[in-house]
Amino acid sequence: MARQPRLFIPDCPMVLELQGIAGQEVFKTREAFSLFHSQLPLSAVEEAVAIHAYCMVPAGSLLMISASEASCAGRFVQNLNRHFSPAVRQVQAVHSSALWEPRFKSTVVQPGLHSLKACLFVEQLAARAAGAPDLATYPWSSFAAHAGVVNEAWLSDLPVYWQLGNTPFERQSRYRQFSEQGLGEHDSHGLSQCLQKGWLWSDDAFCAQIQELANRPVRPRPRGRPVKTIKSTI
Repeated sequence: MARQPRLFIPDCPMVLELQGIAGQEVFKTREAFSLFHSQLPLSAVEEAVAIHAYCMVPAGSLLMISASEASCAGRFVQNLNRHFSPAVRQVQAVHSSALWEPRFKSTVVQPGLHSLKACLFVEQLAARAAGAPDLATYPWSSFAAHAGVVNEAWLSDLPVYWQLGNTPFERQSRYRQFSEQGLGEHDSHGLSQCLQKGWLWSDDAFCAQIQELANRPVRPRPRGRPVKTIKSTI
């Protein structure tokens, strides 16, 4: 069976998951983290991608981006790898010819509240995978920038983030409050499943509305044969 193209919907953000090959650690040193972090805005500019959120842990990275074309996400990841892979071999031991799993995972996210939750989902990888006790002090995540701890001007804030307040202080304060509420198990599990399987993460109404703009089906089709309708002879 032919592999489906990567799901893309114009004006909808995407979450990308980059994993070390065979579960191996990609970032073993502070220098490795720093190299990847520094390359993110450079590759984004070169491939016309906006980065909304990121988080790096030893085994890989989650990124939240927006792109104007379906091919941009793949080119962006290739650009990152092309610059990062040879550079990281200079600062740490790499025991395989490839750093990353050959195909990264992705999901498209409904704009609005869903995208704000997805942003936090990306940043909470630091707690889920690296055991970070305080996201605001974790150096390899965009949470510190969204919470007002550091300034990363190259990040592109989501429209829904701007709606949190009229000033940077208001937006940062309300995002911290939003993060304290956390994500419910339903949201975390749903987004994680969509990311692993490449389906759209949205509510049902948006799913039905957006299908015609997508480059392929946005949700799995129901199993089994379609139910036959019996025509009346009366």
